[in-house]
Amino acid sequence: MLTKTSFINISKTTRPIILFGSGNIAFKTISNLPSGRVDFIVDNSKNLQGTSFEGFNVRNPSSISKKYLVIICSTAITEISKQLEEMGLEIGVDFVLSPVLNDLLAINELEQLQKEIFFTSGSPPNGELGGGLYKCVVSGENLSVDKIYSGPCYGLIKKDKELLFVDTDNGIFSFDGDSIQKKTSLGDSTRAHGISYNSSNGKYYVNLSYSDAVLELDSNFNISKEFNISDKIKHTNMSMHHCNDNCAIDNSLYVTMFSSTGNWKKDCFDGCIAEFDISTGKRLNDIYTNLYMPHNVNFFNGSLHVLDSLPGHLRYGNLSVQGSFPGFTRGLDFNEGMYFIGQSKNRNYSRVFGVNNNISIDCGIVVFDPIMKTSRFLQLSPKIGEIHSVLVYD
Repeated sequence: MLTKTSFINISKTTRPIILFGSGNIAFKTISNLPSGRVDFIVDNSKNLQGTSFEGFNVRNPSSISKKYLVIICSTAITEISKQLEEMGLEIGVDFVLSPVLNDLLAINELEQLQKEIFFTSGSPPNGELGGGLYKCVVSGENLSVDKIYSGPCYGLIKKDKELLFVDTDNGIFSFDGDSIQKKTSLGDSTRAHGISYNSSNGKYYVNLSYSDAVLELDSNFNISKEFNISDKIKHTNMSMHHCNDNCAIDNSLYVTMFSSTGNWKKDCFDGCIAEFDISTGKRLNDIYTNLYMPHNVNFFNGSLHVLDSLPGHLRYGNLSVQGSFPGFTRGLDFNEGMYFIGQSKNRNYSRVFGVNNNISIDCGIVVFDPIMKTSRFLQLSPKIGEIHSVLVYD
C-alpha cells in the first residue's frame, strides 16, 4: 500500500523523474520540485499522448522503466498503483504518490482498510448480541462481526498469541483463536473492569470498580498484592472512586477513575490518572486531573494516552486533546499509524454538563488518522450498545 510521502523524500533520489498524469496535480507537483528533475509525463489518455504539458512531453505509460522514479499525479491512486506493479515496479521504491495527494491518500487508506479487530462490550447479554467478546473483520467497505463469548466483558489485552479478557461476573478468560478457557475468578460484587500486563515484572493488574482497588496477579493469576485507591470505602462500605482501567509500566501503575477525591456520586467528576508505586503500593500524585469519566490509559510511541470519555476526547502529547468525537469514547488501540477508538451510546451527563454539543447515540469503532485528522466510523448494532476495550490483532 502507498503511504504518505513528502517532497523531501522525493528530492533524495538521483533517478530522473516521470510524472504519471497530466493536469492540476502534475502542475502543483512540478512547481514544488527542483528545476530539471522531471524528464517527461505519462498518461493513460490516448488523446493526451503526444501532446505537451507545461513544457514536458506526454507519453504512453509503456515508456516507464525502473531507471525512473514515477510520481503518481492522479486521483486514480489504486488503479495506477496496480498498473505500475504489473509492470514490475515496487511501491515506495520505484513509484510514490505526489504529496499533493496526501489528503486523498489518507481517505483511500481508510476506505481500503484491512483489519481484524476484537472488542468487548459490558452490556447485559442480549441473545446473539449485547455484552461479550467480539471479532470484527474490516475488508475495504465490507464489515463482519461475530460474537465469540457472551457475558458482561470489559478489559481486553493480548499476551503472546492469546487474548485475555475480563468477564466482570465470572473472572478472567483467555481466547487462543479456537477455544475459551477460564484463568481465574475475581470475587463476587467487585465489578472487575480493566486489565493490563507489565512486561517488566510479569504481573497482571486488574481494576475492581466496586472495591476501589487494583489487584496484582502473578503469572498463574494468583493475587500477590492489592492497591487501594483510598480508605474511603472502609467508612462508607461503598465504592467512591469508580476506577476503570490501568496501565502498568516499569514500576508505575497508572489508573483512571471517575473521581480523584471520591465524590463522583455527588456529581463531582474530578476524574484523573492516578499513579501508584508498584514496589510499595503507595499512591503517588495524580499526573492529570479534571477529566470526565476517563478510560483506557495506555502507552503508545513513548507517550501516555487516555480517553476523556464523556466529552469524547483522545488525549496524548502532554495529554492534550488530539482528537474529539461525538460519542462516549471507551476502548483504545494504536496500529500502523491509526487509532482505533470505541464509541458507545453517549450518556445524558454530556447534556447536563454541557461538554458536548453533538451527542451521538451510535455504537461503533472510530478509525482515526492523527496526522491528517481524518476518520472512518465502523457502525455496529445498537443492540451491542457499549464498547469497553478495542484491540487490533496482527
